[in-house]
Amino acid sequence: MRLLITVAVALFATPSIAQDCRDGERAFEHHVETTCIPESPERIASLRGDQITTPLLDIGAPIALTVMNRMENGDTYVRGAADIFGQEFIDASGVAYFSDRNPVDIEALAAAEPDLIIGRVWNEEIYDQLSLIAPTIIIPSNMPYLDHLSWLADAANMQETFDAELARYGQRIAEAREVIGDPATITLSRFDIWEDGLWYYPNWGAIDQVIDDLGFSKPVIQAEATEGMNGVSVERIQEFDGDVLIASSAPRFGQTIPMLTAQWDEIAPFWRNLDGVKSGNLFWYERDILVGYTFESLERSIEFLTAITAGREL
Repeated sequence: MRLLITVAVALFATPSIAQDCRDGERAFEHHVETTCIPESPERIASLRGDQITTPLLDIGAPIALTVMNRMENGDTYVRGAADIFGQEFIDASGVAYFSDRNPVDIEALAAAEPDLIIGRVWNEEIYDQLSLIAPTIIIPSNMPYLDHLSWLADAANMQETFDAELARYGQRIAEAREVIGDPATITLSRFDIWEDGLWYYPNWGAIDQVIDDLGFSKPVIQAEATEGMNGVSVERIQEFDGDVLIASSAPRFGQTIPMLTAQWDEIAPFWRNLDGVKSGNLFWYERDILVGYTFESLERSIEFLTAITAGREL
């Protein structure tokens, strides 16, 4: 079971490293090096909304500062958190915007005086500048979903909260599997169609974690995928067929299901010939919520997948 394997890896994600740190600090290994960070940080600054700010907010971590995304009309928001939790939740958390996501406003960050900065690999080019402001750690790329969440919880000194949420998630998976029956007998296919073809990403947020942990079967092309597939020829769409099909939309960016199906009809009208479509088993989910890096996203993914598969004779 992927859940158990991933958790076992996560427990050893930050090995004990011999490094002298001052009182109140500890050595923490990350993408760039090993850095002394606060044992109990109080003012964390995040340089990525959906993959850092959002999961930290989810577990109540002491995040004080975050970069923001900006809509075409100029409105700002925290990617992920704004859709998963809502703006009122973000406002109540006390987290403050200090910069657009790219480029990061170094001066504004320094003025805000964080005690820990967490970034992604593309922030490595300014790592030295960031490290002059506060201890800076860079989260490794492409970690398994639960390892990603555990790594952040460890850095924020929120491991106990993470462990409690993880145990609750494991229980919810067990309960959902009982309701569904035998998920392995159902081939579930998750894909999207864009102008350049079919898209599929393995390890794609909460929805994929839940699909794997519940134990659904997948089309061979997805089960064997180790890297993202962008722009696969729509002529291969039969390889993405299944008993149940799911596709995503992003209402924040004006994507509606009628708009997307019209786009599919133009790009690959034969999508309607898929067995999963003809049997009435194509379902849509909101991407920014169910792909989110939160336990809330895991919970909603369980609810969604249970609703569309439980009791079906496929």
